[in-house]
Amino acid sequence: MRFGRKRKFSQTIVAVVAAVSMLVGLLPSAGGTMQVSAAAADPGRTDYSVSGERLVWLEADSGGVKQVHALNQTNGASTVLTSSSSAKDAPYVDGTVAVWADKGSEAESSLNWDIYSADLVTGTKTKLNKQSGQYGNPTTDGVGVVWYERKNYGSMIYHELATGVEADLGEGRFPVLADGNVVYKNARDGGLSLLNLSSGVRRALVSLGGANFVDWFVFNGSHVLFKQTNGASESKYVLLNIKDLTAQPVDLTELKAGGTQYAFMSIAKGHAVFQDEVDGKTTLQQVNLSTYAVQSLPAIEAGAKLIGISGDKLLYSKKDDYIESLDLKKDTTPTPSPGTTPSPGTAPNPGSTPEVTVPVVTGAKDSQSIGSAGGTLSVMDGWARLEISAGTFPENTKVSLAQAEPETAVLLDQSGKKLQKAGSAWQVQASAPFQIPAKLAVRYPKEEPWTSGREKLGIYSYDPAKSAWTYIGGVTAAEDGYVQAKITASGLYAVMLRQADFKDMSGHWAQQAVEVLAARGIVDGMNGTTFAPKGILTRAEFTKLLTAALQLKPIQPETPTFRDVTAANWSYTYVEAAAAAGIVTGEAGLFRGNDPLTREQMMVMLMRAIRSTEVTPDSANNVKPAAGLSAFKDGGSVSSWARESVAAAAERKLVQGNGQLLKPKDSSTRAEAAMVMYKLLAELKFL
Repeated sequence: MRFGRKRKFSQTIVAVVAAVSMLVGLLPSAGGTMQVSAAAADPGRTDYSVSGERLVWLEADSGGVKQVHALNQTNGASTVLTSSSSAKDAPYVDGTVAVWADKGSEAESSLNWDIYSADLVTGTKTKLNKQSGQYGNPTTDGVGVVWYERKNYGSMIYHELATGVEADLGEGRFPVLADGNVVYKNARDGGLSLLNLSSGVRRALVSLGGANFVDWFVFNGSHVLFKQTNGASESKYVLLNIKDLTAQPVDLTELKAGGTQYAFMSIAKGHAVFQDEVDGKTTLQQVNLSTYAVQSLPAIEAGAKLIGISGDKLLYSKKDDYIESLDLKKDTTPTPSPGTTPSPGTAPNPGSTPEVTVPVVTGAKDSQSIGSAGGTLSVMDGWARLEISAGTFPENTKVSLAQAEPETAVLLDQSGKKLQKAGSAWQVQASAPFQIPAKLAVRYPKEEPWTSGREKLGIYSYDPAKSAWTYIGGVTAAEDGYVQAKITASGLYAVMLRQADFKDMSGHWAQQAVEVLAARGIVDGMNGTTFAPKGILTRAEFTKLLTAALQLKPIQPETPTFRDVTAANWSYTYVEAAAAAGIVTGEAGLFRGNDPLTREQMMVMLMRAIRSTEVTPDSANNVKPAAGLSAFKDGGSVSSWARESVAAAAERKLVQGNGQLLKPKDSSTRAEAAMVMYKLLAELKFL
């Protein structure tokens, strides 16, 4: 039931609202009502909630009745959303939608509450619940609202704002809705679970046994910050990335007695802030959600009310009519949190831009001393595996494989194309250079979009100097549920999906081939949106495709191999790489790169490419030309120098004739080249 997709209880398509919301200290009291512990006794503003430039809070009117107020920080407009004499509780805002619990027409002695919403643009208010109940803790993401009924083990209710359709989400307490996911406290134990509204899939996030339990938590759609307590009243703060199915909870503080209970926790897109006791003093701690690093924030004047995170600022108020802020992006040297281990490197100096982005280990790790015989490292029951062959390292070498993340959350390849990360990143560290490649195998989640796009997945390495990811390989057919690639150096690696769609390829016979090759960076569109499948390919263009498919490194010798392809030519490094591999030979010292590629030339280059990999070094000669070409009416028109390769390519079904015709002298189109390249990758077991 993710917003923007069909849901089980509604077929209405609703636009996604991208604002990120946060929960600011709402607590259950013994009597079943809600309060803010840090400011419950204050007669002024209480129960702040903030989302971007919008704030809502409770403030008593002249008669002493608390009303729901809203503020637009952009234009300074303040609105009183309620005016009734009924009690209100737990205001919450996301984007332009505010929600709260309201006694409405219920008697003060009743345990029942209603749930209301207000559109902060139009001012329209709506009672959401269709039946009476002991409702509380409403949250919204601007598209829907979720709350729960305080009976038995708790019953969560979801209300779609566009349609008014309600759904029973089952057992759970204190649900928080953000970005199509609901995180809630388990009804029968002390842990946390997540419900994805689009798929209806539930999964446990935090499983705690015995006297351990989650005191409270905040959720922003990607991360959960929670405070965990045990039977001895010892507590610690913990952070969990819910988008990464392989991520483990990371302790931000050590388990310790006492501490500030529920005083303040807030989370937004890039930061989280919590209140803790350090050396007996109450302090504010900031968490960088990319690195999990924790650092202390400057002290705020005693008596100030903490509001929440707005963008990159922590809002607070010394007086109810004046809001101040702390800049969370101010560059200070972060202190790694307990339970995390920064990788080797130099921490950035305050006020400077670091040349190298340092990944931080955030989860499982396997570290071994690997000798010349090789070995295997494995973490999380084989979720990631590094297979080291004999001779990779000349002597005993310290090698580690660990779950890690870079400081930057930007996922772009070297050409600036956006990537999607399928789970964690993995840091490989070796104390000596690789003599030969090692095989890295990483599992990907068995869910969309990874399963249907399996052949488009690849392993990418991170270049911290460029803040970009580079495709290094992606064999997905060799082992079910895994992506494999050869690596030759220490670094940060991750399974990524580079989505590439071209509007002129929808329904085309070569669509799958083109999209797979584009995802692997082998082919590109003409202008980012079209592929031009009928375009004629030149010899130079096809050579570049082959070098990319075979992952040949471009080379630039001082003396050109061909007189007509000099160092000034765009194709020079690709043609030289192909020439060094024996894939292109030219004629009379000329390459003729601008000539249209004929089908027989393409087949010759394909078979040379197969021989260059030495996967099947002799198989190309096993097909007799006469037998291989006899099935085609125009088989006799194949040039003598190409007959052996054309016959072998046809036998392997790398190319197909048009009816009973090979048309060896015809030019090759971009779509045809993409299809044979796709078949070549399958033949070489590179897919």
